[in-house]
Amino acid sequence: MKIIFNADDFGYSKGVNLGIAEACQNGLVRSTTIMAGMPGFEHAVGLSKQIPELRLGAHLTLTAGKSAGGVYKTITNGEGYFLTQKELLRRAAQCDIDMQEVEAEYDAQIQKIIAAGVMPDHFDSHHHIHNLPGFADIFLRLAKKYRARVRICNKALPNGEYAGVKTTSAFDETFYGETTTEESIKELTGRYNGESLEVMCHPAYLDHALLKSSSYNVKRVLELKTLTSPAIKAYLLEQGHELCSFSDL
Repeated sequence: MKIIFNADDFGYSKGVNLGIAEACQNGLVRSTTIMAGMPGFEHAVGLSKQIPELRLGAHLTLTAGKSAGGVYKTITNGEGYFLTQKELLRRAAQCDIDMQEVEAEYDAQIQKIIAAGVMPDHFDSHHHIHNLPGFADIFLRLAKKYRARVRICNKALPNGEYAGVKTTSAFDETFYGETTTEESIKELTGRYNGESLEVMCHPAYLDHALLKSSSYNVKRVLELKTLTSPAIKAYLLEQGHELCSFSDL
């Protein structure tokens, strides 16, 4: 089975960036998704160019950092910073989000990444916002436009005009928090027998920016330890699995 350990949040901070780089160079990660509006974006871009085996996608964001397209009426504050996840979900539930703003912002983030010299091979989103009704249509439309693969929780969504948008056979988000051990990886990979599996992960080194702004911080260091274990890498290869990126689908 092709397994993609995709590290979310590339660009969040230097500590996150360096942890993801380590997880690629000495571990299981071959794929990551970059956040265009976070303080570590430029550092992430520069670092990625030193690690050609690390393939980059776009981590489309509406709930952290600053917008790439400026100030909007329904998805940012007056300074161009995104709303909290709680507030965005509240507005979405009340149909109080201008979906044209969402599409413009997603496109602006993709264009910013491309302008930095990175052609993203797949799209996902921070806090899985792209899976919400209405947001998913925009997400798939942009994936088709840019010929990008996708992470999508509902595997039935890429159909009709989006039937050609590629995704993995399965997606697993359980490698998180208390379940970030080598045994957890053995257990979760054993649950699937399809052609391909994406495992979401968040490896990082702890720095002040991560400690201050994310509630999920120290556990990322534990993820990094597991993801760089020679024993778990050997186990997966012995089981016949292939460590891949979305470009390999």
